[in-house]
Amino acid sequence: MKVLIVSYYWPPSGGSGVQRWMYFTKYLQSFGIEPIIVTIDPKSASYNTFDESLLKEVSSVRTIHTQGGFQILKLYSFLKSGSANKKIPTGNLGSKAPSFFDKIASKVRANYFIPDARVSWNKKALPEIQKIIKEEGIDLFITTGPPHSTHLLGLAVRKSFPSIKWIADFRDPWREVYYNNLFKRSKKSDEKDALFEKEVIEKSDIILTVGPSMAELLSSKTSNPSKVKYILNGFEASKIDGLTRQKHPDFTITHVGVWTLQQPFQEVADALQQVLKDHSDWKINFRLVGNIHEDIFQALQEVKGLTVELVGKVDHQTALQEMMNADVLLNCLANMKQSKLLISGKLMEYLATGNNTIIIGNPEGDAAHLAKPIPNAEVVSPNDINSLKIIFEKFYSSGRANHQPHPSIYNYTRKNTAKELKELIENL
Repeated sequence: MKVLIVSYYWPPSGGSGVQRWMYFTKYLQSFGIEPIIVTIDPKSASYNTFDESLLKEVSSVRTIHTQGGFQILKLYSFLKSGSANKKIPTGNLGSKAPSFFDKIASKVRANYFIPDARVSWNKKALPEIQKIIKEEGIDLFITTGPPHSTHLLGLAVRKSFPSIKWIADFRDPWREVYYNNLFKRSKKSDEKDALFEKEVIEKSDIILTVGPSMAELLSSKTSNPSKVKYILNGFEASKIDGLTRQKHPDFTITHVGVWTLQQPFQEVADALQQVLKDHSDWKINFRLVGNIHEDIFQALQEVKGLTVELVGKVDHQTALQEMMNADVLLNCLANMKQSKLLISGKLMEYLATGNNTIIIGNPEGDAAHLAKPIPNAEVVSPNDINSLKIIFEKFYSSGRANHQPHPSIYNYTRKNTAKELKELIENL
């Protein structure tokens, strides 16, 4: 059986967004399903980060690249830095003092590129998708977003090939995604975006997403809630199991991945300041791995007695090693109205290391429920500085023991989650 999968993000794109379908396709092959990927040519893409090491994970997957259309994010990056990829906004999204140019670019992006700034790729991708469907006899195709403009390709295919089954995968919410609050959309633009979302949700055969609360949100938007399913993101067990802990000289807190101003950060700095005020002899090291907003780096540097290391962007395997080497792993979930639905892609990997983990987010959310059975995983509400301080002190005082992963986490290996997808495809 052949399945056509349309994904803007694909190796050598880095970051967590690419990994869900990268690993799904890897294991679908072992279940007798042949995935065919349509994605953008990396030279045309507006990727926030690159990770060449991921290419080997999909070396056996048939992949068709198409050229991209006009890329406003590449233009933004070029005008800001002279490089088409250097300053595509992620970590600095939501700067406290945006320039006049930033404000104009944001307005253009919000009102002329709907649903998102990568929608121009669709004109190049659609003819290739239609060609593959005809030549390969495709019975099922899958679109995954963000960018949610990819789902508009699903609408176009549905119109041309009404008998083909369509799964639309939502890795993040559409209109409720946290960074949409940063863009000032006109009423007309917002209504257009809402119409696109409604069409995708109603016309697809299955709406797939990453967790129960996201499924609940999407179910509220369709006349057929039973078609909404979820499969959690997993972790690649072989990559975790092959790591050896290499502890740092001092007690180390590590944050891996993107950290923006839309995520909690000041409470982290304030709690650590109180910890080090009460325990002036303690030595704590904070490692920042990934794309970090400069204001967050500055806030942590101002904590008296705290050593802060800015590691920057690394490949995925190095990121996993950084997780393994930490004494405490920090996961700061975005501040947003629908905070219950958030489960970051890296949380499974955090928990699979067995290391102490702190999640700053909704105590009733999906991430909190996932962490509930794990003794050394703690969830704290945003702005609860005192509780966060107590947790930091507890983990420091408990010594630097090497914990084993809780057995419950092995339900979510990439192979197991891909098996769920295989069963969903066969049932459809």
